[in-house]
Amino acid sequence: MKLKNEYLQAKIVTPVISIIVLLVYVISALKLAPPVVDGTLSESFFPLLVFILGAPTAVWLLMDALKEMKKEAAAGKEVVQKREKSIKPVLIVLLIALFIIGFYFLGFVLVAPLYVFVFMLIYDDKPQQFIKKAIYSIIISALVYVLYVVLFDIRFPSIWS
Repeated sequence: MKLKNEYLQAKIVTPVISIIVLLVYVISALKLAPPVVDGTLSESFFPLLVFILGAPTAVWLLMDALKEMKKEAAAGKEVVQKREKSIKPVLIVLLIALFIIGFYFLGFVLVAPLYVFVFMLIYDDKPQQFIKKAIYSIIISALVYVLYVVLFDIRFPSIWS
């Protein structure tokens, strides 16, 4: 068992990075304003909500991975796994860039369902049920729109005015 490599596995590194990013995210958001100002939600409420949901999940994943590594080490299994290369992270970065550009020119209503649909296709091991994915994309985009426009009173830019 190689001590310096066993903790560099994705199942350990990913939750640790997630915890760090969540902490930075919530701290910087709380510097803007308290989550509730005069009985209304402020811009720091959503980051706080993401932190409240995400941090315990990331800690749970980290603890689970550490327990699994302990069991593997006790059983004498090789702890360091061979890395498989994937193009998915590159595709996601490209998709995000296209979403930002598309959002600027076409707006949220047109680009968001397409973004969610392609995102699901990238992470689906067996691309199938396109109609179901399209319906989910529309529902998810509608929920995000309602969350921002109705609940947080954040208006998306108007494109054709």
